[in-house]
Order: sequence, then structure tokens, then C-alpha cells
Amino acid sequence: MKTKSIMFLVVLMFSAYAVNAQAGHETDENTWYGLNAGNLTMTGTNNTFIGYASGNQNTSGSSNAFLGAYAGNINTTGHDNAFLGYEAGSFNTTGYSNTFIGGYAGFSNDTGNGNVFIGYYAGYNETTSNKLYIDNSDTATPLIYGEFDNNIVAVNGNLGIGTKVPVRPLHVVGDQAVFRMDRPSNTAAFMLVRTDVSGNPMKTFVVGTNASASNTGEFVINDLGTAVSGGGSRRMTIATDGSVNFPGAVTGASFTPTSSAAFKANIRTYENALETVKKLRGVRFDWKDNGKPSVGLIAEEVDKVIPEVVAHNDKDATGVNYDSLVGVLVEAVKEQQGLIQAQKETVAQQQKTISALSEKVTELERMLIMSNAVSKAD
Repeated sequence: MKTKSIMFLVVLMFSAYAVNAQAGHETDENTWYGLNAGNLTMTGTNNTFIGYASGNQNTSGSSNAFLGAYAGNINTTGHDNAFLGYEAGSFNTTGYSNTFIGGYAGFSNDTGNGNVFIGYYAGYNETTSNKLYIDNSDTATPLIYGEFDNNIVAVNGNLGIGTKVPVRPLHVVGDQAVFRMDRPSNTAAFMLVRTDVSGNPMKTFVVGTNASASNTGEFVINDLGTAVSGGGSRRMTIATDGSVNFPGAVTGASFTPTSSAAFKANIRTYENALETVKKLRGVRFDWKDNGKPSVGLIAEEVDKVIPEVVAHNDKDATGVNYDSLVGVLVEAVKEQQGLIQAQKETVAQQQKTISALSEKVTELERMLIMSNAVSKAD
């Protein structure tokens, strides 16, 4: 029994030697296993080739790990690569620092470097460098795509956070606040949304500083603005002082401006309101943007009379707070009503005087008639 065991071990050792002899030329610090694996390696070191013809044509490439039949098959001088899967990185020759995991992953990449391809056929046709592919097909738009040199990651599908069934490119679900963005500086737009990016890019939604804005920290909705450099027409702006600006009409069921005394100081009655109103000019006009006719006031003219109700940008008066005019108009009406009441009282007093005079005239006429009658009798 002991003799049979020794003979079996001897046969096993010779079998292993025969397999290794077929695996490739032995050099220091290399591990090869499989027919024709690392067959041509002469000076390369620290390689591990496992699988039929894996690293078959490697000559001086070092620090490679190829696992799978034909993995890194024609690699010659490429180094620091990790190929796992049937024919993974099969056509790589001089490319380095690549990681291909999956059957046929990185199959056509011959000289590229710094790539990471994960999945069956992932990056099959990609031949450049510094790319990330995660997919299970040879598509050019993998589920996850990246560019290491440009710090780009793209998801070609719906991304769910807090949900396994996202129905939009980004679908976030959570019981607490589900969205937060922090920016370490204020030198660029915090959020920028554009449309028609393949043709004439239009900046439609901006939060924060943007190239065409005059103030920082703005929230802007644009129409037909091009790219980051701006242009087009602003449709809504929430400025840093909290004011909201619209170039067009604003409609709604009701609007309730804040007016509590709790938010006000130095309260006093507006004086000479009627004289103030008399200085204002109501006008008819057409809006330049859409040609629609309208009526109202001219901000520049109102600014000379009641600057408190006029909105300004860095240079000019831009709008009128018609709500604030109500207070002026109320006091103007009260002043006018006071004048009207005084006139009524004056007219009433004058009417009394006239009535009294009329009675006296009537009495004098009666007395004159009687006097004339007496004279005729005599």
C-alpha cells in the first residue's frame, strides 16, 4: 500500500511538470497554468496567466493577471493589467493599467490604458483610454459609463434612490428631506437646467450665480437663453433681497401681501396723498415682448413721486408695486372726501343764507305791494 502511494505521487509530480512545461517558458516570479499560457514570455516578471493561451504572446509585459482562456492572448508589453474571463482583453498588446472582468470584456482594446470594463462583452468595441463600462453587452451606451480623466460618470437608465422601481432618470424616495446640494464656493451657478442641448442650448432654470446675472444667489427661470453665457428673456427672478420679478402678467385666484403691524416700524399716516396722486400719470401702452395692450404707470415717472413703491435693478427703475399704491390712494380718497364734505357744508350754509334772503325779499315785495295799494287809495 505504501509503495502504491509513492508511485502515485511520482506520477502526479511528472504530470504536473508536463502541464507546466506546456504552460510557457519559466522565468522568475511568474505563474502560468494552461496550455500555451505565457508561452512567449522572456523578460516579463510578476505575471499570473491561468487558462488556455492566456498571455500567450506576452514577451516583456510585467505585473499582469490574466485568468481565462485567451485572456490577454496577444498582450506583448502591456503591464499592470487584470483580465478575468474568456477572451477578456484578448487583443490588448501594449495597453496598461486596465481591468477587464467578464467574458469578452475589453476584447478590442489594444493600446488603451486606465480602463475598467465590468460585465459580459463590456467595452467590447472601446479602444481608447480612461473609460468605465459596466454592462452585460457590447453597447456603446452601457448602464454605467465613466471617464476617469474627465471625472465623468453617466447612468444610461433610471436611477433610484430609496426605490427599486425608478420611473425617471433620477427618482428619489425618502421620509426625510430627499435632496440636498452643498457648494463650497459661490463662483458658479448652483444649479443649471438646459433644453435642446444638441441644437441651440437654452438656459431655462438657474439657481445661484450665472454669467448673465447682475446679482449673486438668484433663482432664475429663463426663456430661450443660450448656454451659460446667457441671453434670451428672463421669465422669473427671485432676487437676493427676496423680491420676485416677472416681466409678464401674473395671474391667480388671490394674492395676500404681508401687511401686519408686527412686521412694521415707524408707522405714520401718508400726508398730502391727493397732491401726490395728482402728479401721477395713467397711461395706455403695448408690451414689447408680446404686443398685448395694457394700462398702468411708468416706473421712472412714479420713482420721481413715490420712490417707495418702485423696484430697481442696479441702474434703473424697473417696476411698480401697485399693492403699495393702495395706501396712497386710500388717503387720497379720504382727503378728497374731506374736501367734498367741506364743500357740502359750505353749499348747505350758502343754501340757508339764500333761503333766508329769499324770504326777506318775499317779505319786502309783500310790503311794497301793500304800500303801493295804500298810496292809490289816498
